[in-house]
Amino acid sequence: MRLPAWRVAVALVGSLAIAALLFSLIEPSVSAEERWQAIRARGLWRVGIDPGVYPFSFYGQQGWDGFDAELMRELSRRVGLEVHAVPVGYDGFYDAIIAGHVDLAMSALVADPARMADFRYSQPYADVGLRVISPAASPVRAVDDLRGRCVAVALGSEGDRAARRLERRVPRMTRQVAMNEDDAIAQMLAGKCDAAIVSGLRALREGCPLFNHRPSYKRIHCFILQSRYYVVAFSSQDRRMAEAFDAALSETATDGTLERIAQRWLAER
Repeated sequence: MRLPAWRVAVALVGSLAIAALLFSLIEPSVSAEERWQAIRARGLWRVGIDPGVYPFSFYGQQGWDGFDAELMRELSRRVGLEVHAVPVGYDGFYDAIIAGHVDLAMSALVADPARMADFRYSQPYADVGLRVISPAASPVRAVDDLRGRCVAVALGSEGDRAARRLERRVPRMTRQVAMNEDDAIAQMLAGKCDAAIVSGLRALREGCPLFNHRPSYKRIHCFILQSRYYVVAFSSQDRRMAEAFDAALSETATDGTLERIAQRWLAER
């Protein structure tokens, strides 16, 4: 028995819709793999950089240099690629990726939630958010430990604003202002205050680790009060490249290479 023409048409449309759905699920994966293999065949990935973010990304005597540059070269070595740095500037990262001028962008970049549909981001490789630092002999390990404690901050700084908010929620915590972050740390080390709240970069100079889960301190204890992550940006089509990058980055975090690079560039500078 022959089916009515309208039923045949509906069945055909349904089959085409299912085929289109399956293709839409498979095609991006194939495309991402092909794009990644093309980069591997080329032997290098083009990295969009902003060379004005010392000590993360700048030009030195040997070309692109800094924490980001050394980390990128280490990651590239692990995936078997060379690095070709392309200076585009922070504001030009996304346009350069869309235009195909670069394969990824890296220079103290903070993820933009409004761009998640068109771009993907790596795992964080640094957290430069506010730190609470205290003497290792009498550490302040969490916000609740600030109860009844004195906290030194640089007047008008981001740490000062954070301390003002904490004063309203932590009983008997007192805020003591300093001329600058160096002075705030000096007050803490001299025992005039129990802790200091400083920027992530200033805390890293004191030897604080990149992340809370690697507590390798000597004279001070650190914990992150407000996170601010640095990441690497890729096109949303480059899932395979981002996965390879993240796998290599995880290796450097596990074996201590990431922390060693950070200490070389960020501590005592």
